[in-house]
This record gives sequence, C-alpha cells and structure tokens, in this order.
Amino acid sequence: MTNKEKKIPRLTWIYISGTVFLISTILVVLLIIFSNKLSAYGITSSFYYVILIPLGLCAAAFLFGALNSLAEYTGDAIYGKLKLSGPVVIFCLVVIGGFYFAKPETTFSLTVRTQTSNNKIIDKGFIIAYLGSQGIKREIGENGEVFFADIPSQFLGKEIKFNTNVEGYQMKNSNPISIPDNKIIYLQLEKRKDSTVVRGTVIDSNGNTMSNILIDFDSGLASATTDATGKFIVTIPRPIGSSILLMASKNGKIGYNDYVTIPENNSLIINFK
Repeated sequence: MTNKEKKIPRLTWIYISGTVFLISTILVVLLIIFSNKLSAYGITSSFYYVILIPLGLCAAAFLFGALNSLAEYTGDAIYGKLKLSGPVVIFCLVVIGGFYFAKPETTFSLTVRTQTSNNKIIDKGFIIAYLGSQGIKREIGENGEVFFADIPSQFLGKEIKFNTNVEGYQMKNSNPISIPDNKIIYLQLEKRKDSTVVRGTVIDSNGNTMSNILIDFDSGLASATTDATGKFIVTIPRPIGSSILLMASKNGKIGYNDYVTIPENNSLIINFK
C-alpha cells in the first residue's frame, strides 16, 4: 500500500507567491533608487534580469499552486522540438517576455543650453561633447539648445568634457561637467579675448585633402571639423605666435598630435598619418 503524496494547500501557495512578490517589489524599488549608479556601471539590464526571475517564480506559484491553472507550450527549437508544460511555461513567459518587451533603456538623450552673462541667446555655432575619445559635434538651434541623442547610459552621472565653436565666444569654464538626473546641462559662454581666427587644411600622406577630420586645440579649448575640401576654420583664444597642442582624429583614430605655432597668416597645413 503506497502513501499518497501530500498536496500543498492553496493558502500555502498564496503565502509563497506573496512573499516572492514582496521580494520582487523590493528589488524594483532598489532598481529605481540606484538606477543612476547601475547605469554608470553598465549593469542595469543584468539587475533587471535578476528581478524577472522571482517575478516568474511568483507568477508560476500563484497560477499553478493557488489557482490550479494549466499551461502547455510546444514549438520548434534549434535542435528539434521543444515541449514545456506546467509552471515552467509561465516562468519562461514572464522572464523572457519581460526581458524583451520591457528591456531597460541603454541610452539617453542630453540637452545642452548656452547662456551668457547678459542672457543673450546664442543661435549660431557648434557644441562638441567628448564621450571618452569620441567627439560628437552638434549645431546650436534657434533657441540656443543642442540635442544629443543615444548617449550610452554608462555616462549618466559621469563627468564629460564640452567645447564650443561659436564666433566671438568661448566657454567660461572648460572643466568637465557631470550629467545631472534631468539630463540638461547649461554652458556659460563669455566673449573671447586675444582670440585669433585660424584656417587650415588637412592632407593625407599622398597630399590629398581629407574631410570630416576633427581638429582639437589644447584638449577641448577650441575645435572644428574639416569640410568636403579638407579645410577648417576656428577661433582660438590665443594670440598669434602662441604654441598650442593640436590633435586631428577621425572616428577615434588619431592622425596628428603635436604642438603648432599660430602663424601670422593664420593658415596651417596638417599632415594626417
């Protein structure tokens, strides 16, 4: 005579699913509170996936233990047919469905607004944001704003360097700026003093002009991008005859990094290697 297997009461399943749901809720609250830090370390998706596991267990325990529900899935897999039945179906639906249909954002958008001491709206020029070794250049809009889209979430809360290319103006403070929670940054501009307009051309080893080359003076002091003919023009807050570090790069590759002297004729030839 065999002993009948003891069946767990429905109320016990309700307690179990309720406890797991409470744990999941606490994890969600922690995700919200520490979202910036998780984004900075690039582990938001990993933490979110951990939350989905107890949520899947909670749903499976409640539907199959408390409500006595049934579920079955049959489908084609890579190496044959896949058949799932019982609580594992709901668990997979919650975990996999939650991860693909409600995946945390891995990028964010940043708004940069220019300001002057007399509240003048700067609506012409460019702003460059430096994300590591990559410089992203955007044109200033009519309202004095620049919109940077698809910035990796790992830069949220981190300090990044900005530079401006605005005729007659320069940044009041060139120190890196930390991206705030509201993702809006204000750049203070002031009129340039002892500035020099510098023109130049970038050529390769064969003497051909090169377009879309990022020209950076003194690690963000002033910058420009070459046009289709390989030429650039930029205003540098330095007098003629000054020695200044110039770096030329394209898509992260540095082809020139050396000191140059601002010439009297304001024209430079940069050999990109």
